[in-house]
Amino acid sequence: MREHKVVVLGGMGSGKSTLVRSIAAGPVVDTDVANSDRTGADKASTTVALDYADIDLPNGERLRLYGTPGQHRFDFLWPILLQGARGAVLLIDARRAGVSAELDTYLQALQPFAGTLALVVAVTHLDQAPTAVLDAWSEHAVLDGQPLPLLPLDARDREQGLMLMDLLMSEMEAHALVAAHG
Repeated sequence: MREHKVVVLGGMGSGKSTLVRSIAAGPVVDTDVANSDRTGADKASTTVALDYADIDLPNGERLRLYGTPGQHRFDFLWPILLQGARGAVLLIDARRAGVSAELDTYLQALQPFAGTLALVVAVTHLDQAPTAVLDAWSEHAVLDGQPLPLLPLDARDREQGLMLMDLLMSEMEAHALVAAHG
């Protein structure tokens, strides 16, 4: 059986835990605790280590999905969780001010993994951000000189989450082909 490690990154409240839970076919391991950081997002709990789920794919392969904590004080975990990952999803919260700058910050953190990591950017909470400008943000969605797929996502919607994973799997296959023939 082929397994694929995928890491979900993004700011606090962007929907990482929600995405992992919505597409998991079974139990999810989480490390949520009561949120004491009211400056990051208005939510009752927050992830402090990781979320984890195994997802069996229809083709017999397995997706191992890791959600990272969103607070920057836990950013030391990101490279640890990214070790051995073939793909990553970056969730950007459309409600936040400075989305382009946040996107740039995450892409800079992901730069050391650019050669081995397929990446897809998904924008969440668009229903609460009527002035969102996906086109402008897509201009910032570039890693190692390559434009990244950027799409809207409702992290609560399992079908949208599965479509996102399908897109990421396609990007992972393309990365593997380029690496093999590059």
